[in-house]
Amino acid sequence: MRKAFTLMEVNLAILIMAGGILSIVSLYSLAYRENRQSREDVAGAAYADAVISPLVIAASATNLEWSAFRQEFNYPSDAGWEGYFNNDGSIISSPESVAGAVFSSAMSQLKGSNVGQSSNIPKGSSYGDLIPGLVVMHEQDSAIVKISFRAAKNPKELLAMPLYYTEVRFQGDPTK
Repeated sequence: MRKAFTLMEVNLAILIMAGGILSIVSLYSLAYRENRQSREDVAGAAYADAVISPLVIAASATNLEWSAFRQEFNYPSDAGWEGYFNNDGSIISSPESVAGAVFSSAMSQLKGSNVGQSSNIPKGSSYGDLIPGLVVMHEQDSAIVKISFRAAKNPKELLAMPLYYTEVRFQGDPTK
């Protein structure tokens, strides 16, 4: 009598291997999605740094006078992120134009710092063609400017993306 595998044993082995292979194949779509999300997260963080850093430099310049800094400026509005909504509660169609206006308005408000920064919001493919959202809040006579930033591939996803936030304290001469 010769020893061999029975048909049942072979079928069971094929079933187990097929289950393992299907499990591995199903992980590819998950890995692809996570990889894409990771690239977007890194691009968003790089974009946040490129947008927030010039504002931080301008707001914390030591040659900035208190008389220029103490003015109230809230961009895009006193309501903050509500400036990115239409009256019906939907996201506006071009948040990048609002973010650009916020950036240039804040940079011009802080122009006394003379840091030589451009007043145009950074753009480009190095940020994964993300759509920016920027809010700058400052209460009159407050020594702190609050800056928050988000970026998304789709304008409708803007408020669902991670928020990058910083506060900048006045570093200039309080006697001027």
